[in-house]
Amino acid sequence: MDTASDGRPLSVDFWDLVNELPSDERLLAVLGSLSGALTMTGRLKPLRLSLEVKGRAEMVWPEGRLPSDTARRAAAEASQRARPALAGYLPGHGALADGPTAVAIPIPVPGEIPAILLLEAEIADPEALNWAMTTLSLAMGWVPAILLTEHRKDDTGAEQSALLSLKAMTAFIAHRRFSEAARALMTHLADRYDCDRVALGLKRGERIRLEAISHTGVFSRALGLSRRIQAAMEEACDQERVIHWPLPEGEAADLIVAAQADLVAGVSDRFVLSVPLFDGKTYRGVILFERTGRRFGAEELRRIEALCALMTPILLEKRENDRWLVVRAAKSVQRALALAFGRSHLVIKVCVAAALVASGGLVFLDGDRTVVAEAVVQGTEIRTIAAPFSGFIAEAPFREGDHVSRGDLLVRLDDRDFTLELTRLKTLRGQTELELDKAMSEHKRAETALAESRIRQNDAEIALTEQQIARTKIVAAFDGTVISGDLSQNIGGSVDQGQPLLVVAPLTDFRVDLMVPEDAVDMIKVDQVAALKVAPLPERSFDLTLRQTMPVARYENGQTRYQVEGRFVTTPEGLVPGMTGIARINLGRASLAELWLGPFYDRLLLWLWRNVAF
Repeated sequence: MDTASDGRPLSVDFWDLVNELPSDERLLAVLGSLSGALTMTGRLKPLRLSLEVKGRAEMVWPEGRLPSDTARRAAAEASQRARPALAGYLPGHGALADGPTAVAIPIPVPGEIPAILLLEAEIADPEALNWAMTTLSLAMGWVPAILLTEHRKDDTGAEQSALLSLKAMTAFIAHRRFSEAARALMTHLADRYDCDRVALGLKRGERIRLEAISHTGVFSRALGLSRRIQAAMEEACDQERVIHWPLPEGEAADLIVAAQADLVAGVSDRFVLSVPLFDGKTYRGVILFERTGRRFGAEELRRIEALCALMTPILLEKRENDRWLVVRAAKSVQRALALAFGRSHLVIKVCVAAALVASGGLVFLDGDRTVVAEAVVQGTEIRTIAAPFSGFIAEAPFREGDHVSRGDLLVRLDDRDFTLELTRLKTLRGQTELELDKAMSEHKRAETALAESRIRQNDAEIALTEQQIARTKIVAAFDGTVISGDLSQNIGGSVDQGQPLLVVAPLTDFRVDLMVPEDAVDMIKVDQVAALKVAPLPERSFDLTLRQTMPVARYENGQTRYQVEGRFVTTPEGLVPGMTGIARINLGRASLAELWLGPFYDRLLLWLWRNVAF
């Protein structure tokens, strides 16, 4: 140790003393050495030394001593300002009884939040404070050096582990056949970890089958050694645990290790390590390591487990690819069945099953195929009452909606002109008869013949006038309903010859005009049955029979429709011509798929024809 002229130590070489210790123990050793160095002057008394580093527990010297409020205040100030901080008693500015002095120094550590080195001590004078600051400054280089050395060791170990894993994969995939690749991998692992034997076993059903042994080309699975190796593998695979025999101190006492002990066969310095291979869902095999003279260390165990986990999917994939095509096909079917009927993906399976059931229902279940058409009730015979001649309306007792019976007066025209004409003609005839009688009495034949001719002419005119008077009364030719025309507001109005006055339809003899959509008209046949419901009587249904299809298209409301005539099976009651409703035409039975998907299929064909050339 070097000293100054006044006897103070200049530096303390702690590195050689703690180089072989773990990092946490090295840091504690640094704290202990610092405490001893600070005590050497005799002018200060260290009470507590601590080091705080992110991600680590606080290291304290002496252990178990808690920081005071003064120390916490100094550490918070140093962390916030990133520079040394003092708190508590300041030497030379008060009595010692005022309390200890706290010194906090931030130490920059690459890659981490700065560490805080904290000292609590009873400091007698300013020189002792300067000595404490100098000594703590010397420690600022040791803490980052220890942490960086630890990081370099971790990085080096990870790099070596990755390199070894890459070499193992290279040794495995360099061979085409699985048996050769597995033997090469086991040999590589045996050489790498200084093992006498490394063996691979993979599951076949519920048992483990020995697949490869290091440094061995051909082996018999019936030999006693092979059976003992397989038993040790099954023991580890069944328990789903890594088994290291002989069991280390503190290992779980519930492990079953009889097969491991049987494999060792009483050799005291022989060690067995069985590592199960897990593919993420189930345990698929075991790699067994055997070594003499040296137990597997903790770091070796960690690397072996990591390597086995890395190689598991590669081993399984290569074994599957190396099997016969028939075996691979059978395995694929088995996996598909397991996926379909196993417990995983329950929601997806329920949805698929529901879709299959629905598809089967669409194909095998059938229903009534119907065509829905708008319908209008019409009378079979619709009689239009027209004016027989020009005249004036004298009487019109009925209007739209009224029921009429055969012989009821519908319209009467004014007959006064005809009555006057009839009176005139009859008077003229009487005069002519007198002239005839006179001519006959005087035996004037020529005048007699002329009078007779005039009488016949008068009779014809009288008959015509009487007929015209009769025609002024228009009566119902059958029982029916007035469906059009209201002359009650036009009494005394003039009408022209041939002008429509009323429209009368029969009460019992009806037909129905159905307007069928064009995409269904090809399915309409004569004598098909239909059911009709009209808007005024929605609770009743009337049976129809189709008679004929009118070969005339009507374009209404953006839709092309064809008129189909239907007749009632039985005489309906309560219907009136002009009632509208909806008719369902029964076209027979068809599958649900054809009923529901048929229209979409037809539209698809039209779309393809329009947009795709085929």
